[in-house]
Amino acid sequence: MQALSFETLAAIANTYGTPVYVYNADKISQQYSQLKMAFQDSDTRFFYACKSLTNINILKHVASIGCDIDCSSINEAKLALHVGVAPERVLYTSNGIHFSEIQEAVSLGINVNIDSLSNLEKFGAAYGHDYPVGIRLRPNIMAGGNLKISTGHDNSKFGI
Repeated sequence: MQALSFETLAAIANTYGTPVYVYNADKISQQYSQLKMAFQDSDTRFFYACKSLTNINILKHVASIGCDIDCSSINEAKLALHVGVAPERVLYTSNGIHFSEIQEAVSLGINVNIDSLSNLEKFGAAYGHDYPVGIRLRPNIMAGGNLKISTGHDNSKFGI
């Protein structure tokens, strides 16, 4: 797989204007295939982080090659469903949200992760054992050298 030539890129810019973003679906497929091969002996699901790029065509493509979609907002979840991703292939994980967003996610039929005790208690009261839920745990471990980007320590906003 070779890079696009300067002439090709200039023609794209002349046609569509700038700034313009060019994505290579074949390269995305190739990278995903390599990832799947690396874990071929395990029962593993892979999730594309929707927040990294919410381009509808990219979402359609990664879903079409078998990748599930991880969403950090209810609008991202709705976008995944809008492009045709089945609800059981969408995972909603957000932090610091109102319980009504979790209720909306449940109404959409998508998978939900909860990262606060108060929302977990509300979820249990509302759904009991009738709807599966993931719990985002915080290990209370300080790893790495920068507190501002570390997410596993005891003062992190992420997880229970």
